[in-house]
Amino acid sequence: PEFRCTFNLTPVLVQQIQELATGQVRDLWLELSATPAADLTPMQQSGILEHFFQANWENMIRRYPRYWRLLGKRGFQSRDATRPGVVREFTVQDYRDLQVWYNLAWCGYAADHLYPHLVELKRRGEGFTEDDKHAVLDTHHHILQRVLDHYRQAAARGQVELSTTPFFHPILPLVYDTEFARRCMEGRPFPRRFAHPEDVRDQLTLARQQHTAVFGSAPRGLWPSEGAVCPELVPLLQELGFEWFATDEGILWRTLNHAATDRNVLYQGHRVEYGGGTVAVAFRERSLSDFVGFTASRNEPERAADFLIGHLERIARHFGNTEPLCAIILDGENAWEHFPDGGRAFLTTLYRRIAAHPELRSTGLTEYFRTHPPQHTLRSLHTGSWINADFDIWIGDPEENRGWDLLGQTRDFLQAKIARQELTADQQQAALREIYAAEGSDWFWWYGGDFVTDNDILFDELFRAHLQNVYRICSAPIPDALRTQICRSEAPRPTSRFTDLITPTLDGRVTSFYEWMGAVHYEASKSLSAMYRAEWLVHAVHFGADLTHFYLRLDFARPKSLPVDLRIQLAITAPVPATVHIQWEATGEVHAESETAPGQRQPVGQGRLGEILELALPFAGLGWTPRRTVTFIIYLVDGGVELERHPDLGAFSFVVPDERFVAENWSL
Repeated sequence: PEFRCTFNLTPVLVQQIQELATGQVRDLWLELSATPAADLTPMQQSGILEHFFQANWENMIRRYPRYWRLLGKRGFQSRDATRPGVVREFTVQDYRDLQVWYNLAWCGYAADHLYPHLVELKRRGEGFTEDDKHAVLDTHHHILQRVLDHYRQAAARGQVELSTTPFFHPILPLVYDTEFARRCMEGRPFPRRFAHPEDVRDQLTLARQQHTAVFGSAPRGLWPSEGAVCPELVPLLQELGFEWFATDEGILWRTLNHAATDRNVLYQGHRVEYGGGTVAVAFRERSLSDFVGFTASRNEPERAADFLIGHLERIARHFGNTEPLCAIILDGENAWEHFPDGGRAFLTTLYRRIAAHPELRSTGLTEYFRTHPPQHTLRSLHTGSWINADFDIWIGDPEENRGWDLLGQTRDFLQAKIARQELTADQQQAALREIYAAEGSDWFWWYGGDFVTDNDILFDELFRAHLQNVYRICSAPIPDALRTQICRSEAPRPTSRFTDLITPTLDGRVTSFYEWMGAVHYEASKSLSAMYRAEWLVHAVHFGADLTHFYLRLDFARPKSLPVDLRIQLAITAPVPATVHIQWEATGEVHAESETAPGQRQPVGQGRLGEILELALPFAGLGWTPRRTVTFIIYLVDGGVELERHPDLGAFSFVVPDERFVAENWSL
């Protein structure tokens, strides 16, 4: 209780906690967990096997024998979840135990202390019931409802200080002006200029407003996302009421234009002056911060605490009575799963020893700066982040630059709408929130080759979904570019060519081998996506045309097991943007409606669903004329949730045929 420190809570995380606690949003992992094990579909089973071992294997899985055996049964590569038959090898009890363990393993020592029934479930280890599972999930929900109050109460006691971050975690200097990256990354290719300092102001203002509402007082300090700073931020921070911000020591050394040889200058508070503004700044002590974040977990708790305190004592003795500042700052979410006990012994030992130490005193940064006003002033500030003092992680790679270009194009589209006063106040606010979300740093973190995850394609889809939502809110067609993946989008998987006119019989079955010969053929099972791809709904796609109709055929992996509410959307991006909604009746009759504006639909085609789905769409109803290029994407949607997209990269394309088609495409 005597230990003092600062917790930085990212507003977008706080918002998600609130929305989950109140049931405003759905969570896929929660739904997979809550579904009775006996009712899981093969797709859900595959998803559980793929994703429910995403935890530290050594400290969160191996220590629990049943959880470890389930991992061994699945296989030690995520792709093992797609091995033929692996889904069927797991019993209903296996799936239920896995549902429980995935949620139980993430309950740490604080949860065990507050909810003793979790300890009993961990001790029992297997043979869980549906009631056991829901006891864990109910505990998760209770924690979500309480956790923000714990921080608020600790701040009210004066035990901790709470600081904030720009709302959607953007790299502020790049949102301010992407050209700022040239200051620290000379000679690199960059995207078309994106410069919206007004968005920087709004991201900071939204963060202050939310922090004040949730925690009862405005934040005095700021951790800029990824420690990313530039001098232009200083007057804005002062204007908005921030007393201090923090970043990495690398920014200090670049600001001073010398190497980290005289480290005395690091162990103090500083003041930055620029553009008529002035704000205090703390520079992160990198070596000790990284020790806690990456190395302490590999040591005995007492030895790790000894190492850290020994260094702090040497700093204190070196400076005598001047009370230097050593700012230890690290990602609050990453380190603890690497400790065998979640970091409990190390943190408890460290906190108790510092609290009782005669030469060391823990403090929040607001308290420190108010009792020790900075004596050293910086007249400028290096532009960069806490990673190598540059922005290489977020800009300069072709994929990253492509993301910035799409963000900029969407932002320009919205700004033009705002300038022409074509939006209501609610539309404008909603569309801007989508832009702010797309400005978040983590989308760009996963673009390029710096970092790779099994969920790269999912993150890509989410980023573009935010930009697509801007057009939806504005009731405008979604540009083709936003329907094409950025990740590995330069290498879409090829399909066969459209080589001959076809006029198939629409009876829901393969009438003859030659019926679809000459059509385009695409095998969906070779997708690059990582999400739920152990079992596809669509096995193959065929499409072609004669001189009056476009024909589409979908081969389903298991047509008799299709989701009840499944709908198919044909997103046509050219030559006339439209969405064709395809659905069927119990009799197998298929109907298609074209939607060229929100809520405005008209019948456009029909077909049959049996062993396969066959559909005919007349060119006249779609506005397609001969020799025009048509591009489209197929989406499978269940209850508003997108299940599959075909093709997985890029879009399908073909040219509307005319009388010359056969002669021009004749082959032996």
